[in-house]
Amino acid sequence: MSKKSFFDNLASSWDELYYSNVSPPVQDLVSRFKIKEGSWVLDVGSGTGILLPYLLKYVGSKGKIIELDFSFQMLKKAQAKNREGNLNFINSDVSQIPLKENLFDYVVCFGAFAHFSDKEKALIEMVKVLKKRKNIFIAHLLSSEEIKMYHKKADKEVAFDVLPKENKMIKMMEQSGIINIKIIDRPSLYLASGIKK
Repeated sequence: MSKKSFFDNLASSWDELYYSNVSPPVQDLVSRFKIKEGSWVLDVGSGTGILLPYLLKYVGSKGKIIELDFSFQMLKKAQAKNREGNLNFINSDVSQIPLKENLFDYVVCFGAFAHFSDKEKALIEMVKVLKKRKNIFIAHLLSSEEIKMYHKKADKEVAFDVLPKENKMIKMMEQSGIINIKIIDRPSLYLASGIKK
């Protein structure tokens, strides 16, 4: 089974299986992004739209959010749950983001980066659509070690999906044009952030 089919098949039960009781930590996570009202936000690997209610609260009526995911079924569920606000849903792989350069104030990637097959290309694409001096956040509600152990016991389609070691992640982010890099990697939180130079 392809990874896309794997996530398509899980879409209907995704929230109940993995995100049924995470409101406080997700709310705390999004507050760390310090998103300003009126901002344009790209939510990469958005899945079923777990971050959407929180992102919408911060961008307000003048902001815009684009949800991007390669799983059509995940996006379909996200769209069904969230019909209010200035939203667009794009079914596309992160390795070829079909949007103009220098478009977004924030690019966020929650719970997805470990699954990207070409992480270097994904970073380049995410930075490309980010405005200069604006922010990128790559986040998980598990540490890199917790993700590794969790996926190792999971289905074969994601068994080897891990986050890069910290020094490699920093190098990849630098090469994609990110500065002011910070990485938090502790139990129940992974957050890599920076600014487009």
